[in-house]
Amino acid sequence: MGKFSSILLGTISGAAVAYFLTSKKGQEVTAKVTDFIKDVQANPEDFRDQVFQTANDFTNQAVERVSEVKEKVATGQITGETVLTSVKEQAQAALNLSPDKFQGIKDKLQEENIGRDDLLASIQEQAQALEEKVHFLQSEDIVIDLDEKEKD
Repeated sequence: MGKFSSILLGTISGAAVAYFLTSKKGQEVTAKVTDFIKDVQANPEDFRDQVFQTANDFTNQAVERVSEVKEKVATGQITGETVLTSVKEQAQAALNLSPDKFQGIKDKLQEENIGRDDLLASIQEQAQALEEKVHFLQSEDIVIDLDEKEKD
């Protein structure tokens, strides 16, 4: 049952992607992606500079956020008690949501007539497929140099 569901899901997903890519909106997206790739190929230095600038902006935002939090701790706006209260509230919210989610999953498994062994086999298949993808990606050499080039 698990293999059939996977095959069916893959077929439906493939058909949906094919339909999307042949639709007007899909062709627009494909054209935008193609133009983007051509721009990157034509001006790799500009793209590298944009990536470097974006990474730099994110770094600056993180530094600013850490500074703000340090200032709030120093002024007493954030204390161990406020952090603990926030963590407790978030944990309680997660606990309140969990039973509903678990029950929904159990109901779905029963509707699909999927047993424990089928579920475990499906998870193992997906884990194996993911492991193979990760191994493939790790075998590829991809290098992005984010160091800003020296300007004369």
